[in-house]
Formats: sequence, structure tokens, C-alpha cells
Amino acid sequence: MKDRPNEYYKMAEVEMNHWWYKSLHFQVLQQLMIKSKSKKIKILDAGCGSGGLMKYLEARGYENMKGFDISDEAVNLCKKEYLKVIKGDIKNIASLYEGERFDAIISNDNLYFIERSEITRFIDDCANLLEPNGLLVINLPCLEIFRGIHDISVGIKKRFSKDEIDKLFNNKQFLILKKIFWPFLLSPAILLIRFLQRIRIYLIANTKVYSDISLPSKMINFLLFKITYFDLNYIRYRAFGSSILIVMKKNILNKKV
Repeated sequence: MKDRPNEYYKMAEVEMNHWWYKSLHFQVLQQLMIKSKSKKIKILDAGCGSGGLMKYLEARGYENMKGFDISDEAVNLCKKEYLKVIKGDIKNIASLYEGERFDAIISNDNLYFIERSEITRFIDDCANLLEPNGLLVINLPCLEIFRGIHDISVGIKKRFSKDEIDKLFNNKQFLILKKIFWPFLLSPAILLIRFLQRIRIYLIANTKVYSDISLPSKMINFLLFKITYFDLNYIRYRAFGSSILIVMKKNILNKKV
């Protein structure tokens, strides 16, 4: 998204209140709380964008956080919020933080910019940067059937299939704790919207492609968040969704030589 700077400003405007971002950040918070009761654990937000997750966690008492992003606009937005963020490429995470160790590394919706071999290297690099039993939390867009205008506008090169995810994250350096599709209950509505978007692009020449990141009315936003909250906490089996959350713990019994 580095060549689409306006998207960062759109994200910054809605990220703290939009039902989707709130749901994603809530899931990350849950995993951090399971990991440790301490709010002093060292967290790295890899590809932090406009800093929404860091601000969300900061508001809940977490203070030992760092982040990086490849975009100058994103870094500037974060610095305006006094977040500890530097400019850097996710493909070079090892050199960015050489010699440092983290209790948790978060990668929300940015690995789709890089090749599969680079994703594998990223996971290996994270293993080297994590403390024993450290946590790696990754969110990815999945299933091509959910492709829509938003994918085009922010440069999503690929959506991941279940088989691809199983292969990519079959890494002996990690134990997979959780791997869930979400949102499930809202998937039919999302599918319909994305299908109509694709039809529009196909039928109408020179269709304006724009990000559909916008804040719904307070009531609609509240309802969508509550539906997703119920989905994440009470629906045990989710057959599909537009995103997948993967939670992994560093496996100290399988150190890479």
C-alpha cells in the first residue's frame, strides 16, 4: 500500500472506531492476555500502518511497543501520535531489529504484498526475534471469492486459500495455537457486496476503483461489531470468512540450526 498514501489517511480516520478494525484489534488483545497477564511484555507491530493497533493497546495499558512500516505517510501518522515507529520493509525485519527480542510479533494484513518464499523467510526471522514461547499473530485476507474493489484499491495481490495457509505456516519452529476464519456470520453479506462490485467492474468501463473503508452510522457500526463479537466468542466452527487469524507460539523444542 506504500504507493497508495491516501489509503493510510483513510485508515487513520476510521481505524479506532470501525467495527472490522475493532474486531481485529480485540482478537489480538485476547491473544496477548492469554500469553501474559503483564502489560509490560515487549510487542512488535510489523507493518503497523497508521498505528491503530498500537494506539488500541496503548489505551489498554500496554507500553512496551515498537512498530515499523514501509510507508513514509504511515510512519509520519504514527509519529504524530508519539508511537515508537520507524520506516522499514517487512522483508528485512531481521536487520531492522538485530539483537532484540520480543514477546509478541503482530502482522496484520501486510504479507499479501510479498512472495511466498519471502513469507517463509519472514516467519523464520520472527522465530529468531521472539523470546522462548513468544507469540506470532498474523491476519491475512483469504479466499478469492471475497475479492472486491477494496483489494484493487489497496493493492492486495492475493487472497490465501486454506491449502496455501496450511503449507505456508507448517513451520517446525512454531506451534499453531489457533487458525480461524472470520467474520463468519457476516460472510454472506460480504460475499454479495463483493460479487456486485466485481460485476460492476466487468460491465462498466472505467469504473472508479476506490477503497470501501468508511465508517458506517453509529447504530450499524455497533450492530456489526456486536455480531462479529458474538461470532468470535460463541461460534465454534467457522467454515469460511474473508480473513483468517493465525496464532503461533515459538516452539523451543525445535530450534533451527
